[in-house]
Amino acid sequence: MKILYILFLITLFWSYWKALSALRREPVSLSPILGWMAGLGYFILAPLTVLVLNGGYTIPASYGVNDMYASVDLSSGTYVIPMVVLWLALLFAFQAIIFLLPGNEPAQNSQKFRLNEKKLKQIILITFAVALCDYAIQVQVFGGWEAFLVSHWYQREMDMFEQAGDIWVLYARFSGANQIVFTAASALYAASQLQLRKFEWRFSCLLGVAFLIQMAMSGNRIYFALFGLAFLTSCWYYRRKKVVFALLIASPLIILLFSAWAYVRGNLGDISGNVSAYSEADPGHRAVTALVDTTEASTIMLSLHMVNDFGNRFNYLKGITYSKAFTFVLPRKIYPNKPENFPALLAKLYEPGEITSLGATQFGELYANFGLLTMFLLALVTGLILLLSSKLARVVERHLLLSATLSLLLTWAVLVSVEDSFITFVFAWALIWALRLDRGLCKSELELSRP
Repeated sequence: MKILYILFLITLFWSYWKALSALRREPVSLSPILGWMAGLGYFILAPLTVLVLNGGYTIPASYGVNDMYASVDLSSGTYVIPMVVLWLALLFAFQAIIFLLPGNEPAQNSQKFRLNEKKLKQIILITFAVALCDYAIQVQVFGGWEAFLVSHWYQREMDMFEQAGDIWVLYARFSGANQIVFTAASALYAASQLQLRKFEWRFSCLLGVAFLIQMAMSGNRIYFALFGLAFLTSCWYYRRKKVVFALLIASPLIILLFSAWAYVRGNLGDISGNVSAYSEADPGHRAVTALVDTTEASTIMLSLHMVNDFGNRFNYLKGITYSKAFTFVLPRKIYPNKPENFPALLAKLYEPGEITSLGATQFGELYANFGLLTMFLLALVTGLILLLSSKLARVVERHLLLSATLSLLLTWAVLVSVEDSFITFVFAWALIWALRLDRGLCKSELELSRP
């Protein structure tokens, strides 16, 4: 079995690289299609590689994961069909890009832009200031610093949803939109530094501090992860091989820190005790567990189980989770039977009785809704994103921040539900439009040549 799955990986990596090579013609490094490809690579292809090379994986008992999806043994014939379905879905998605972008098509990135770095820094500082106000409000709402630090980040959100209902939902959506715009602006700034081959260490250190504060206050590492993936995409786009090599050298430390954070973030009031408990815990093979934690490989494990379970143990959802992207504006007072979002539905099926949510990547959400059609639907989604990216490329000088925001959200969309990423985009777009953040951010060569 392992030889067969390794052959699967070889074909996937070849197709992925061919698709990326075709996408070098994008006018900017943070385009929607490149963001989607970064997500497919990091949140599906990378963890799949870890599972194949390790022959599967069992989540340590200390994580308290339900036995329904805690283990995947790829030496068993149980996972042949799920692996074939996942392989074909990815292969068709990568091939869709290769087919739709023939190699002899002229590059789109021949048009150059001048980025207004002063305006970009203003955007970063404005959104960071809004985030600081948001953190202050949250600390006050949750009863002060002591209560805030000892409470679990996920439980805090659930408590506020129960107490404030739709008002807190709207507030949380606005907060998330501000964070994603800040992250997109930061990624644009980093891309500009890579393109110009310079490094402003003072402002870059400020960005680093801002992301550390965000992680500590929210318990969520996703925004920093999205920034990191956008940074890697820009390194590849601008051919900064030395930077990529330096990141590869530092990757073991980064992976260890990300893995440890997933363990200790539940109670920052006793972080030293949590670090000690993490170091003494039995994670099995620590290096593999760190890779699984860092790449969110548990979502792929759950996806493989879902291919076996949906249509047999569970009924297909028939598109109901995608309808949430349009019905989210309706409060439950008006629409009391509004369906729950995909992570909450999965938690009810695989972690019954627990206050949590589960992710299974966009592959998993497609399969839960449409079954074997997922093999073709993932390619269709990829083609539509490519079309969107091509249309946005024609006016990217007027919507550079929006393009970067879409890029990051499509990276995120590979991991989370469509509803979450779409709603965040709507709020982010409204924020960009209301504050006119895209206006004057960059100019084309044609505008620069005018007297």
